[in-house]
Amino acid sequence: MSAAGQPSAIVLGGGGARAAYQVGALRAIAQLQTRGAPLPFPIVCGTSAGAINAATIAMHADDFRRGVARLARWWRRIGASHVYRSDFGSLSRHSAQFLAAVLTGAHAPEGVASVLDNTPLSDLLRDEFDWTRIDDRVRDGSLRALAINATSYSTGNSVSFFQGAPDITGWRRMRRSGQRAQLSHDHLLASTAIPFLFPAARIESDWYMDGSVRQIAPLSAALNLGARRLLVIAVGQFNGQQGGAAAYPSFAQAAGHALSTIFLDNVAADVERTMQVNRVLELVPPEQASRLPVGHVDLLVLAPSRDIGAMALQYVDRLPGPVRTLLRAFGSTAGTGANLTSYLMFDRSFCRALMALGYGDTMARRDDVVAFLNGAHHASPLLPQNFS
Repeated sequence: MSAAGQPSAIVLGGGGARAAYQVGALRAIAQLQTRGAPLPFPIVCGTSAGAINAATIAMHADDFRRGVARLARWWRRIGASHVYRSDFGSLSRHSAQFLAAVLTGAHAPEGVASVLDNTPLSDLLRDEFDWTRIDDRVRDGSLRALAINATSYSTGNSVSFFQGAPDITGWRRMRRSGQRAQLSHDHLLASTAIPFLFPAARIESDWYMDGSVRQIAPLSAALNLGARRLLVIAVGQFNGQQGGAAAYPSFAQAAGHALSTIFLDNVAADVERTMQVNRVLELVPPEQASRLPVGHVDLLVLAPSRDIGAMALQYVDRLPGPVRTLLRAFGSTAGTGANLTSYLMFDRSFCRALMALGYGDTMARRDDVVAFLNGAHHASPLLPQNFS
């Protein structure tokens, strides 16, 4: 609970390697808290790589700083080979099988319906997480719920798998639902399964892809879990990039913009909808507003002050040779094509730079963050300067 007595949630969206930015922001927030204090957001929602961050801090909800420190250590040592097979033999064999299946119309072998083989990530996640800690944190009261978002291949619906307090019930809305589950390694793999790049993941009898795909309301899970105060940590600039010289778009430009639509645009649209609802509620007399099915939402949005795609270009040479060759062939090492590179840039130096950026951006808005943590009510959302 916040100081104002309203449930608070943190929403961590997807973005591949860009999710390292969230860790820097979390470090700054943790330093503004008392050492040993519990997580100030009892409701935690994560999608794609943000789900990895969300699960980590939820498992350590009893000691926020300790959870963030563990998360920071994880990202500081990450490399491409920890996420996908990056040697020439594995990369060429997996890509060839995928392309052959596409060109012939045949079914690719299970786990090969993608350009990259994410077996290393699967092994890493299996070793890193103790899922019994979620129930422990719910029992001690430091966590109310953890939600991990994925998208069903069979229905196209966005599903928020959640584990939390027994009084929380599932929900069903237009093209999205909330489903109680015993969260596991499989839910993280499903949430991070970017279509075409990583293979689908099975949960029970269905196959799932990255939770950001077709997630038209990224704030929905937090609101349906009861939160009325949301901290959103985005992984890209809302006002786009600087345009370069006009040229025919490369494959990487198309793929990069598609991923930005998936990971960033829906968050911006949902934040804007929340702003509009808040403005309408300000015009409604309090006695009438109390009878409406919606209520005011206090919202703090943190986002990068720099173009992360452009930042990624400084670290391209640190990627394994075969991956670098593939990305150059796609046109992903120049201009706005670098967006694609930034999502796959699992390099410790790049991730450390993103963490430093997230830390600095958050400390630059220290007053906003402290006010939010203290439960201050804001008529308008606390937005970054680059939100437009």
